[in-house]
Amino acid sequence: MQKLKVFSKYYLTLAIILATAAQTIALECYVCSYKLNQNDATCITNASAVPAINCTKKYCLTVRQEMIHNANKVDSFLRDCVDKPLMLNGVKADASFRTYYRSCQQNLCNGHNGRVYNSSGQIGGAGAGAGAGGGNHNAIIPGKKNGCLKARTSILCMLFMLLLYL
Repeated sequence: MQKLKVFSKYYLTLAIILATAAQTIALECYVCSYKLNQNDATCITNASAVPAINCTKKYCLTVRQEMIHNANKVDSFLRDCVDKPLMLNGVKADASFRTYYRSCQQNLCNGHNGRVYNSSGQIGGAGAGAGAGGGNHNAIIPGKKNGCLKARTSILCMLFMLLLYL
């Protein structure tokens, strides 16, 4: 009977370690950059062909800067992983450039063209009409922090208490 308790504690401890490790899986983001007149525009045109990294930060990011007076030609483009974006989701314009800032917190969510809010191509919430991509529109992007964390913590606490009981 004593061997069974030791055996059970071993597997329960292993289960707790694996459950904890599963919580620390990083956010996956595409990472690349493009600057005007660069030969390779893959970063803009084909996100799935650029590297995806395990990001240990909070957001996947896309920043697209277009020239205003040259038929929306892309001056620079960035896909990255950051803790605190300059702007979560919005568009800023001046006399020379229109810059689209897009941030999200789902795996590979920054695989879009930089004008839309996420890789599914959605530009806004329900009822967003044509042209909703211009101007300073913000979207609420579901996070990955607190929602499941409480449930996972409860499960881990129960497993730990069971381990102590055995």
